[in-house]
Amino acid sequence: MKYTTRRLKTSFIVIACNALLTLIPTLSHAQGKRFNIQAMGAKGDDKTVNTDVINRTITQCFKAGGGTVVVPKGVFLTSTIYLKSKVNLLLSKGAVLKGVADANRYQSFVPKTDLSKYSTISDEGNNGNSAYDTVWTKALIIGEGANNISISGDGAIDGEHVFNPKGEENMRGPHTIILANCTGVKFENVTIEKAANYAILAYNLQDVVFRKVRIRQGWDGIHIRGGKNVLLDGCDLQTGDDAIAGGFWENFRVQNCSVNSACNGIRVIMPVNGFTVTQSLFAGPGKFAHRTSGKLHRTNMLAGIYIQPGGWGLVKGDIEGVIISNLKMSNMDNPFIFELHKGNNARDITVENIVADSIKRCIAVNAAPGFGYQNVLFKNLQVTYATNATSEAPWALGAMNVQHLRLENVKFNTTGPKPPFAIKLDNVKFPALVNVNVYSAGNTKEVKVVNSGVIKVR
Repeated sequence: MKYTTRRLKTSFIVIACNALLTLIPTLSHAQGKRFNIQAMGAKGDDKTVNTDVINRTITQCFKAGGGTVVVPKGVFLTSTIYLKSKVNLLLSKGAVLKGVADANRYQSFVPKTDLSKYSTISDEGNNGNSAYDTVWTKALIIGEGANNISISGDGAIDGEHVFNPKGEENMRGPHTIILANCTGVKFENVTIEKAANYAILAYNLQDVVFRKVRIRQGWDGIHIRGGKNVLLDGCDLQTGDDAIAGGFWENFRVQNCSVNSACNGIRVIMPVNGFTVTQSLFAGPGKFAHRTSGKLHRTNMLAGIYIQPGGWGLVKGDIEGVIISNLKMSNMDNPFIFELHKGNNARDITVENIVADSIKRCIAVNAAPGFGYQNVLFKNLQVTYATNATSEAPWALGAMNVQHLRLENVKFNTTGPKPPFAIKLDNVKFPALVNVNVYSAGNTKEVKVVNSGVIKVR
């Protein structure tokens, strides 16, 4: 595919994605009657367990045709509660919905539909992330088949870092929220903190908005496996593990967000079609340590955006229509890693208008033998690396198994000693480097070429 044709196709994906996403903020969430859990008998004294009262209140709201369940100011202890259609859970200013400390008091999400496509079983047989593992799927809040639901307000949901010696890594407790097979979901303004595992784990969602959501600590922040028409807008994510993760996304957009992690900013582990990240900040090191690291309290941010379908186990399908633009990035290992495994190819990845500094390792674009990328474009990048005596070449960018690779108006610089070369191209059939400061016509400078086509500069 020619470069101009690819750009037209990419533009069409942007228009289609934006057109669909403009519909999302208009989703109707029933306001209806208001039901105050305190009036129903709940006590916000940080002592009384209010599970039965809260579930009874949600059920009453649901039976009334929908409305708002109000959590007033106070600390309301609870174990597992269940969301229902047309119910808005409103956390008032000063309200905290707090998980009980005993992991045995939480219920498991048990799928009513086939979610096996979202399981990630590695070659070693690790099935810790299966929707059918009843220890893994314990949660504070569960919603399945619930449509037109929302969680909003200026209050907080506190997962209390519940410890479970029977959980993953012999420590992880319940997820804070699990949703499955839901349409018309909205999270707005709410804070989720101290998740005992993921803050939000979701399967097969459609028409979803996360607006000005704040996540603090825990493991993964927003992890969605199967999401169509999803918007993250103005969110502030500070997590101990991947801030945003999952896959099988269609028209998934991240905009105006601030992302801080002691792992990866965004980690895609399954195929996606129509994925946009724009106008956002990715910055390390993590404000909260990677909890799995234990006494090491590791805080370094790994990759800003890591796209690796099949990275957690065999999953077939392609990456298509990825647009990453207008980002500021700093203090991390790699700004971007694109990695394809067996059964995965990629088409049309565009990365443009990026300013990054204090980057320790190179941009990586690689694929397993027999698989690869059709079109990859890096345009208008300014990346400053912090290389040292242990830095490996290439220090700026490595690409392997790519048909069309184009770098345009790209500047790579380093504040430390340079390894022998900045860019390595391996099996890149049609490379083009236009206005790249480590390469010019007739002068390879810091570019190493292996088994690749002739580099075009215009």
